[in-house]
Amino acid sequence: MNDTALLIAVAYSVVVVLGSLAAVAVWRSTRRPEETDTEKLAERERTWLFVLVALLLGLLLATIFAVPYGTGAGDARAAVNVKAAQFAWELDRETVPLGEPVEFRISAVDVNHGFGVYDPDHTFVFQVQAMPGRVQRVTHTFERAGTYEILCLEFCGALHHRMIGRFVVRG
Repeated sequence: MNDTALLIAVAYSVVVVLGSLAAVAVWRSTRRPEETDTEKLAERERTWLFVLVALLLGLLLATIFAVPYGTGAGDARAAVNVKAAQFAWELDRETVPLGEPVEFRISAVDVNHGFGVYDPDHTFVFQVQAMPGRVQRVTHTFERAGTYEILCLEFCGALHHRMIGRFVVRG
């Protein structure tokens, strides 16, 4: 499990535990037959709203910067034109440089495809949606040499599972 997955798992676990504790507290408070104080209920609702918003904002801030998106188009020295078609990836170059920004220009000729890149250990690196009639651009700097795999992450037909491409990162 990589650091990002661990961080997200811990953050969501904390939220589930806190949510469970809150649910038990609410359940216990409704078991006592007392007269209803609507002003107190309104105050508690506002408090719970602020607590929930704070928890969700904390969860967002704890995980958003660790999501493995590629950077936007920048000063890429190398460019790779990628065409997706049922059921293959066509790259105009098979090798990309190590430690330099590489811009992928991805398009599809038939249906939507998900251009998912995985490192030599099969860890997810980034993903871009490939759509007919559009060129999606993503720039990424590879910090590790090796053979990277491209998997289609959008169901595109009967042989979707065989839509695998590869490129090599060399220093």
